[in-house]
Order: sequence, then C-alpha cells, then structure tokens
Amino acid sequence: MKYWIFLVFIVFFIFENIFIEDIYMRMNHLFNSKGIYISAYYIFVTFVGFLSIAFLFFIREKFYFFLAMTLLLLSYTITLVYKQINGTGFTLNDLAIVLNEADAFALDALITYGSSIKEALLILVFVLVFIFVLRNVIVKNKMFIGIKYVIVSFVVALLLAYSVFYKTTGGTQTRPNLIKVLNTSIYYALNKLYYGEREVLEEKALLASKYQNIILVVDESIGGKYLSINSYEKETTPYLKSIENHFINLGLASSGANCSATSNLILMSGIQLEALPDKENRTLKKATIFQYAKNSGYKTHYISGQGLGLKFQNHMSKYDLKYIDNFSQLKEPYHHKSMPEEDIILETQKVLANSEKNFIFIVKHGSHFEWEDSYPKEERFFLPTLEASDALSLEKREEALNSYLNSIRYNVDLFFKYFLKEINFFDREDTLIIYTADHGQSILEDGRTSTHCDSTNPPLSQGIVPLLLFTSKEDKVFRAVDFQINSYNHYQLFPTIQKLMGYEGIKAQTLFDKVTESPSQVFVSGDIFGRVSLQRNDIQFEN
Repeated sequence: MKYWIFLVFIVFFIFENIFIEDIYMRMNHLFNSKGIYISAYYIFVTFVGFLSIAFLFFIREKFYFFLAMTLLLLSYTITLVYKQINGTGFTLNDLAIVLNEADAFALDALITYGSSIKEALLILVFVLVFIFVLRNVIVKNKMFIGIKYVIVSFVVALLLAYSVFYKTTGGTQTRPNLIKVLNTSIYYALNKLYYGEREVLEEKALLASKYQNIILVVDESIGGKYLSINSYEKETTPYLKSIENHFINLGLASSGANCSATSNLILMSGIQLEALPDKENRTLKKATIFQYAKNSGYKTHYISGQGLGLKFQNHMSKYDLKYIDNFSQLKEPYHHKSMPEEDIILETQKVLANSEKNFIFIVKHGSHFEWEDSYPKEERFFLPTLEASDALSLEKREEALNSYLNSIRYNVDLFFKYFLKEINFFDREDTLIIYTADHGQSILEDGRTSTHCDSTNPPLSQGIVPLLLFTSKEDKVFRAVDFQINSYNHYQLFPTIQKLMGYEGIKAQTLFDKVTESPSQVFVSGDIFGRVSLQRNDIQFEN
C-alpha cells in the first residue's frame, strides 16, 4: 500500500507544481532569502501536507471519502479559476471580496469570467478520472487507512501550515492547495474586523465653508486614461470636451486602492497612506467625512446606484447611519431608464431643492463588469463589441475594449450631460462637484482576465482614475490655483474637503498644496487591514 500512497503523493505534487505554483521556485526563493532552517521547515510542512492529502484516498468510509474529495475538488476549482483570472490564485483579499460583494456582482462575475471557469473545470475532469480509477483500485485491493489516522494526519498538516501562514501573515503559504484554502478561510474567520460605534467628533469648523453644496461623485471602474479629455485617441467624452470651461481637469490621478470597498473606505475615513496597513482598524473607528460635514453645518447625504435598500457596502455599517441624514439606495436591482443612473440624478435633484448646506457622497453604478450590460444596446458607438453573454478572453480584446469604451461614453459622458442639466448646475455658483472613480481598469493586460482588485503586482492601470472639479466660471476657490496635471491622488480628497468645509490645522496634503518634485502617485493592493500583505504600487505619470 505504501507504493500507492507514494504514487498519489507524487501525482498531486506534480499536478500542483504544473497548474498552481512552481513549488521548486518557491523553495529556492526561501532558501536564498530566509536560509536553510526556514527552508527546511517549509519543505517539511509541504511534505506532511501532501502526505495527508494522499491519505484521504485510502479512507474506508464512503461518506468521509466523498466529503474529502468534494473539499479537494472545490478547493482546486476555486484556485484554478482565480489562477486563470489574476495569475496568482485565491487569497484572503479575494475571500473578503466574495463575502462582501457576491450578492451584488456574483452573476456578472460568472458571465465575465466564464471562460476561466470552463478552463478550470476542464483541468479538473482529468483529476476526476484519476480519482475514479484510483478509488476502484484501492477498494478492490482493500487498501484502507483508519479514519482516525487520516484525521490526525490532516489536522497536524493543517496546524503546521497555519503556523507558516500566521507567522508570515499570509506572505508565505504552503501547499497542498486544499490546506492553503482552508487556512485562508480559518485565518479570515479568526481575524474579524472592528464593528461598532464611530468615535465622536468634537472638532468644529471655525471658518466659513467655501460652498453651499459639496458633491463627491465616486464612479465605478473608470480608467482615467480611457477618457478622451485625457488625450485618449477615441472620442469617449465629447460632451465633457464641449463644456471644458465648466470644470478643471486634473488629469490622471491615483486611486487609494484598486478595489471598490477599500478605495471607498479610504475616501470616507480619510486614512492616509503612511497609516497603512491599518492593523488597528482606524478606518472603521475614526470620524468619517459625514461627521466632519455635520459639524460644519452640512446636511449629509449618501446616494448609491449600487446598493439595494439598507444593504451596506464598502465597509459601511448601521453605525454610520447616525451621521447620514439621507441614506438613499436603489429600491430595485439596477436597470437602464431614460437617463444614465436616473435614480442618482433624481435624488440629487431633490436634495438640491432645499435651502440647506448639503454634502452629498455619490457612489455610481458606473462601468463595472460585465460592460456590455452597463449601457443600452442603442448606445453602441464603438464596434465590434462583446455580446452580453460573452466571457472575457484574450482572443476578444478589441471587442472587450470597445464594450468598455461604450460604457464610459454612456456612464460618464452622457451621465454628466443629464446630471448637470437636471441639477441646474450651470446656474449655480454655490456648488462644487468633485468627480473621480473608486479604481481604474485593466483590460486583458499581462495575460490576465482580471479587471481590478489584483492583490499582487496588479497592472498599474487598475489604480489610474480621472479627477475633475466642476465649478462655476467665476469660482475663486479653485480657479486661482496653479494645478499641475497628473499629480494628485485620492488621499488628498478628504483633507481638501475638510478645508472647504472650514476646518483649520489640516496636516495632510490637499489639492491646494504645492506639488513636490515627487508627488505621491500611488495606490495600494491587498488587504488594507494588514491581515495579509498589503502592496504599495507607485505610478509615474507624465506631467
């Protein structure tokens, strides 16, 4: 029987080495960077792990055998799909995204990454055949291992692997894949984030606010480089071009992060880059932009084109509602109406009909995948495009790009055509609109089908967003500033808004501050809370 155990060990070791990760390369890297003792421990943990997987095939009891195989195949499915999408596999950051956003974007993800799912399942067909043939041989020859020994070996392997995961905060993870996926889930469950009241803000604005209405519009998945007002070769923003005297274009900016929840949290909390990773969960505890707005005499409004009812997104909780006077989300799933994002436009119009000071935080539905579903068919301008049911694939890059460009033309350019008209912006001298996006977008770059949220070495396009300031032509706050194009970032927006609301003593850099020789053009990827690695990604724009 020991020869069969050895065979299973070797087969799965080779399988994972080919399809998931080059284990030899990992070991060589550890040996060169960490030394012989740590490398030896890693090899030992990996050996015990694959041995425990081999033991699973020799379980006598059918129920436990099928349970083990189900977990094994499920873990391979998850990892192979993510490997096809982002080139790295399944991480804790991916798990967090699934748990936080699956209800909103699960169907879109299944369609968009359909080809990746099919390729993963095709690989698993061969694994299934191997399992079936091997199981028949084992049963026929009655080669079984007692369930207690199997469980003990698996638990020992799990604990050994978890020790590596915990010690390196996920920076180094051992194989086999099933143990890696289980450890990721366990680590996530044991490292819960803060959930509770926000800190009370005692500080008051001492100076007069600069605007009656401050509107922060955070679009979804808009790559700044794809706007023709930012010199993109195709005419994606003709309307904005026609009214360019009504806004200040700061060009290409860097987002706080390359993932929606993280980026929105950075904008709401005002956490600065130097305070990341946020291991103390300060972003979930400190006063938000809504609290600063209220202490400056503003009515606060949160208007979302993504959320449904009272379902919270972007790490918001019921405790944030205490500081939001008007919390408005969709009453039914998003669908196209007579105007792009009509619900947002009408709600904003209603808010501005009052005579109050208003701070409005808008989260748009925008151009989230699947792109062909994010605009009406009659708004197809760039051809050819993907079909609504098409998955992202490297063979259809032109179609994918055109679908995305059509989405931008509709959800950015046409949106503003209606939005500015309906809120009567051109007749207002008391209103500022700051427009940006939560993150950028990579379209089949570096052989990946992922569009954003890559944790490790993401394409820089995932962190490049637009930044526009809509003000009246007579505005004396921003029009007098000598801006340097392509030099700003999300981390500057919170302190900028604080200053506009009348707060003093702001230490963080604002849009008003002189750009240094090395402006901080950077976004983070990975886990903002430091439960696993957080990567800083520097961008060098041409000014």
